Amino acid sequence: MRLYYYINAEQQAQGPHTLDELRALLAVGKLMETTLVRPTNGTEQITLSALLAAPPTLPALPQKQAGPCPACAHELHTTGGLLPTRCPGCGYRLRPDNPNSLWQHFLLALSKTFVLRGRATRIELWSFVLFSSIFAFIAITAMQIGIAMLLPPEALYALNIPDTADLPTYLPAETQTALIILALVFIGLELLLSVPQISATIRRLHDVGYSGWWVSAFIVLLLLPFIELLPMFAALSDLLLFHLVVSLATLALGVYLFILILLDSQRGTNQYGVSPKYPGN
Repeated sequence: MRLYYYINAEQQAQGPHTLDELRALLAVGKLMETTLVRPTNGTEQITLSALLAAPPTLPALPQKQAGPCPACAHELHTTGGLLPTRCPGCGYRLRPDNPNSLWQHFLLALSKTFVLRGRATRIELWSFVLFSSIFAFIAITAMQIGIAMLLPPEALYALNIPDTADLPTYLPAETQTALIILALVFIGLELLLSVPQISATIRRLHDVGYSGWWVSAFIVLLLLPFIELLPMFAALSDLLLFHLVVSLATLALGVYLFILILLDSQRGTNQYGVSPKYPGN
């Protein structure tokens, strides 16, 4: 906090006083707007009115070396403990404009849909999971409403009470087309949301110092049961042991990955880049 002296009628320095104290003295009439003041660490004198009208001088925020950009290896620096929003060298997105906004973190993850390098904090990943779940719920509800509007009454009755009615085997061509379009839109939305979630999970693993290939292994385990649809692997459909081993391996790896993405960020720079949460540590 800066302190100031004021010069009285006898040309003597009085004080020191803070700006608030000078304002109070001016308000009670002890000082005038033309009274000269000077800072305690300077000799230049200005009028009190000029001092009070001048914008406050903010101290420069400290800068600190953080580490290389994960995209171009440009040396990054923090200002006041924060990374710049983008790398000055290549424009790589380092953090959201507002680090306290869940929506901004969701948009950050969405903007990095096809970006596998770098790191992602817990709040970035879980913000994306939160909003993508909301959008998926809205899409499912809209799809159910659309199906209800497209299907004829007898089909809806058969779907609601399957034991008392038969589902019609024929649907008008325009209804079939509309249902196909609706299904394709839903599948497209699911892909639109799943791809950035996979890339964000990979960057989250990078943030705690683990390889993103663990996510690839988990996806392979999820898809492995479908291998029995191939003619050469059709015999696997009858092997209970195969399904049991795949299910247990998928569950174990899923729990392991879930624990990893809950860990706090590694501080400073690791092999995947600088930490968005703890840069320069």
